[in-house]
Amino acid sequence: MPIQIIRLENQSYFLAYTILKIKKHIKKIVLLGAFVASALMVNAQTVGKVFVGENEGKGFQLGSDKSMNTVLEATKAYNAVNHEAEIALWSAEMVKKDGENHKKSMASLTSVTNKPMAMLPIKIQGSNNEIVMVQSTEERVFKNGSKQNLNLFELFFIDKAGKIENFQQYVNIPATNEYGKTSGGKYISSKPGSEADGRSLQFSNRGEVAAIENLAKAWNAMDVKAFADIIADEVSIEAYNGTKSKLTKAMLPAEFAQYKSLDWKPGLILPFKLTNTDPASGILVYSSEKRVLKDGTVWDKELVELFGFNLAGKIDSITQFAREKTKK
Repeated sequence: MPIQIIRLENQSYFLAYTILKIKKHIKKIVLLGAFVASALMVNAQTVGKVFVGENEGKGFQLGSDKSMNTVLEATKAYNAVNHEAEIALWSAEMVKKDGENHKKSMASLTSVTNKPMAMLPIKIQGSNNEIVMVQSTEERVFKNGSKQNLNLFELFFIDKAGKIENFQQYVNIPATNEYGKTSGGKYISSKPGSEADGRSLQFSNRGEVAAIENLAKAWNAMDVKAFADIIADEVSIEAYNGTKSKLTKAMLPAEFAQYKSLDWKPGLILPFKLTNTDPASGILVYSSEKRVLKDGTVWDKELVELFGFNLAGKIDSITQFAREKTKK
């Protein structure tokens, strides 16, 4: 009897031990399952939304480190100014489309330093392709001596084969950059302390360049209607010799009537305006012009002219500076 009790106690002990071991394994299995389920939920979770195009209405999911590492390898090749190593990470279609331009761009560089600050791989819900978003700074030194500093936000599109198939770049230009800024220079007014005094200048883009090119065509063709369409009802003119006059559209037929031929050739057109002011702009034009009058007189000069464009986008003033043509 005692022996039987001992056996039963040993069996009970063995059974308890076995159950305990099973419980531990079950706990591990449950924890592992919970971890896997959690990871799958994170990967499956969608955030954000696409508002346009074929993926409209879909959300985004996390991408993979594999795509991020592809971009890091491309960045490494780029910093080494190694065209071949970089395009080896591109899709065949991207190489075909942008390979030559990239080669020329790389050939213009002495050095480049791109420093990623943050990377985030994502993908559109249900897609096998991924997008790597990158924030970085970049310093470029060109063989022609120019230097460029940029703050960048870039999108690298990675296809299902792990190749870069597209690329988009958004640029913020630091104030210390040597060129490419959206404003610069300084306007020094004859009236110190006025609203315009001390303001910087910026490019204007309201069609002024095309207007000057069309003005030259109309002037050379002595086309009254085409010329009149570009100017205001009255234009204030200050000629190179200091004389001031007014030109109206009604005066154009008589103005053209005195000439046998006109040949005005703009060589530089620079549209600009004062920073943070209304859209009225000034256009600096460097040109050469030859006028042959019907009485045989020839007027042949090099010109620098300032064309004023009013709020309606019409030329309302011309200030002219001239010199005799230099002999070549």
